[in-house]
Amino acid sequence: MAAPQRATESHLCRPSRSSVSPRTPCYHPAVTEKGKSGKRVVLVLLAAALGVSLIAWLAASRLERDTEARQRAAGEAETSAVISEGVMFEATVGDPGFVVAKDVGSGKELWRAELGAVTAKPGVKVVGEVVEVEIAGTPWMTLDRTTGEAVD
Repeated sequence: MAAPQRATESHLCRPSRSSVSPRTPCYHPAVTEKGKSGKRVVLVLLAAALGVSLIAWLAASRLERDTEARQRAAGEAETSAVISEGVMFEATVGDPGFVVAKDVGSGKELWRAELGAVTAKPGVKVVGEVVEVEIAGTPWMTLDRTTGEAVD
């Protein structure tokens, strides 16, 4: 019995019924390298999933950036707020940016303090009798809780 001959190039990609009989072994790489074809499929699927995830992340970050730009162009301010003892302290982005104190029950503005030009969303926190304003994680201004005057 003669050893089977190795398949030609055309047999590697598409073995035809006439060239490969049930008794003749197929030398296609996916068949001869047991277990490796499954690993290749898994790697291809992982690469595809990673590519799709990257594209989705890029699209989401661009959408967020475009939304922020539209809000700024339309004059819609980004704000952050905190409520303490019935008073809401709200800081806004803009030129100028502001910190506004409002009575929660009535909605009446108690005081307003100007921050200057603010391009990043400010953070507000109440610590005792002062309101601390942070921009991009950096302390920006400390205000008196009742009057809105700057405190040193």
